[in-house]
Amino acid sequence: MPMHRLSRALACVSIAAVLAVGCSLVKPGAEPDAALSSIGTGMDKEQLAELLAPPRIALKVMIATRPIDEPALRDLAWSVADEHVIDPDRRLRLEANGLRVAVVDGTLPPEVEEILSPDAPQGERIDPIYIAVPEGHATPIQLGPDEPVERKTLFLSLGGGAVGRDYENPRPAIRVSASRSGGSVSLRIVPEIHHGAEQIRFAPAENVGPFEPEQFVMREGQQEESFRDLAASISLSPGQILMIGCWPDRPGSLGHFLFTKNEPKSDRQLQSVVFLWASPTGATEIPWVGPIAPPNSLREVEPSELGVDRP
Repeated sequence: MPMHRLSRALACVSIAAVLAVGCSLVKPGAEPDAALSSIGTGMDKEQLAELLAPPRIALKVMIATRPIDEPALRDLAWSVADEHVIDPDRRLRLEANGLRVAVVDGTLPPEVEEILSPDAPQGERIDPIYIAVPEGHATPIQLGPDEPVERKTLFLSLGGGAVGRDYENPRPAIRVSASRSGGSVSLRIVPEIHHGAEQIRFAPAENVGPFEPEQFVMREGQQEESFRDLAASISLSPGQILMIGCWPDRPGSLGHFLFTKNEPKSDRQLQSVVFLWASPTGATEIPWVGPIAPPNSLREVEPSELGVDRP
């Protein structure tokens, strides 16, 4: 038989075999739904939530604000903090932009503990912010007042040298990303400025599970400028506290803008320091927050009371 006829015959046999068997690569008799339904078998709700939800890092954030000439935040807090956790070149770059980052390994001075105490006087008490960040994700933390300033000129020392930039309606912020690293938490802090008019844009959705595709959502907000050249990476062990603040005697710097502001109805300046704790956590719990007991008045509701018929 000529070669071209032999090739055609083999091709026809192959096609016939495919048509007879079909395109399924599943072993005959297998039930894919049964395999999928076996995921989570024998698990309670909390275990199933741990399986389906992404690993998370719990952050506790407290932003303390006091007059710029008070020593508690200006000097005492930094006196027990280690700024050498940042490599020398990075630390000099942060300092040139008026920024300070350090870790406290132990207790804070009594004057600072009093500021952060839940028993502080009414009106001075700082309510902690609790955030559960999916591992590897980043979350913004707003630092400034609710109303932005109309215009601000900043002098920035970046990789290409010193530059001056003007911002319309700027708001100060930092962006924190977290991931597990053995028994500690690796944090990356990036200073940001949110500025300009509010606008609608697409952004990646947060808090998605490991089995979900990447999603984008519409958000309304200002333009966000991240200073990645000034990012600081820190490894935080249990019991340690991350401090983020500024050198208050450097007006016009990025740090001064992020962490100082004018007192309302006064010309007195205030400075802020961010205190941050981090801990790995599960999908259904956050450290530092005790379990919340349901009220005793809860009762079972019949579907008919809600206008719904039983199936």
